[in-house]
Amino acid sequence: MDKQKRQDIIIRICCVIAALVLWMYIRSSEDPVTTSVIKYVPVKILNEDTLADRDLVLIPNQDFYINLTVKAPASTIKDLDKKEFSLVADLQGYALTPGENKVQVKVKEAIPGVSVVNSDGLLMKVDVDTLADKYVNVTSGIVGEVAEGYYNDDSVISPNSVKISGPQRYLDQVVGAVAQVDITNASTDIDKNCKVTLVDSDEREITGLSIYPEYVQVKIQVKKGKYLGINVQTTGTAVPGVTIVSTEAAPKSIEVAGVSEIIDNIKSINTEPINISNITESTTVDANLIMPEGVHSVNNEKTVKVKITVKKFSEKTLSIPIDYTNLGEKLTLENSTPTLKLVITGEESELSKISEDKLKATVDLKSLTEGSHEVKLQLSGVPNTVQVKSQTPENITITIKAKTEETGNNDG
Repeated sequence: MDKQKRQDIIIRICCVIAALVLWMYIRSSEDPVTTSVIKYVPVKILNEDTLADRDLVLIPNQDFYINLTVKAPASTIKDLDKKEFSLVADLQGYALTPGENKVQVKVKEAIPGVSVVNSDGLLMKVDVDTLADKYVNVTSGIVGEVAEGYYNDDSVISPNSVKISGPQRYLDQVVGAVAQVDITNASTDIDKNCKVTLVDSDEREITGLSIYPEYVQVKIQVKKGKYLGINVQTTGTAVPGVTIVSTEAAPKSIEVAGVSEIIDNIKSINTEPINISNITESTTVDANLIMPEGVHSVNNEKTVKVKITVKKFSEKTLSIPIDYTNLGEKLTLENSTPTLKLVITGEESELSKISEDKLKATVDLKSLTEGSHEVKLQLSGVPNTVQVKSQTPENITITIKAKTEETGNNDG
């Protein structure tokens, strides 16, 4: 009886095995195992921080992935997602050098029913570079314009340099750092924390580097503007015979900016005194501007041109014949002065136009009788462009006598 039971059990087990084999055969015929390539499977980098200990760094913005060849039933492969795979590349222990390196990729967690072909030979390229650092100066990048009638001074940046670090090839491209600050419509001083960006020689932004500090303080003074005339100051005394006619600055006014409390009370900008003691001709000189404290020229003018116009004066002595007129018919003139010595002053160009024949000196004897008389001399023909400095004599003493018969005969 026991023997019969054992035989029944063996038969049943064999039937189960046969059924299982038959099921597997039928199943494999309906869902066969196939090979497929899963593209762009992401790979996680491990121990990246150990590169810094070797003065190396990964080039940023790399896409780490590989293509996997897998085997699995067709129905499984159909539903596979590359995100289901867990792949890692451990950088620790590799003798990496600047440039492209190949590292091994390992399957961290297997997917049930899926096998990776040649899982021990998976390789991936990683690009590394020398880890370097340097300091660069920070300049301000001004965006916009201040309010109308106001002007901005140069910016003050603190700190004025930052430390940057990262791949050597990126570091070599950096020529400066910029902190952009918006001053649009500002009418008061600006004080902002601004983010620092790195730029190359073409002012294109360079990324992929660490910046310390990432933000800097930017201060910009915003000052009120105003147009002010130039007041030309002089010192000394003009050379004798020279008169300073005018001093004219070019430009006549400049635009200045400064603190409102100061600039509102300024009416003009003075020049440093110009010494006129040695000026004998009309000339143009440079004059330094005296800027009040807290005020500066918007266009950075330090000097102005000053045109100095002069007139040169001199003297001229003329001898003018004196014409005695209207003497009575029965009278004769004795002891008369024949000429007038005239000294005139004026511009040389005007004096050169005057000659003795253009001037007339006369004494009117009308109504005078016998005896001695002091008479006035009348001078005419002197233009108003010159001045009479002196005339000799100013008054004339004459003697008038009656004509005698002898005198009359001689006159006849």
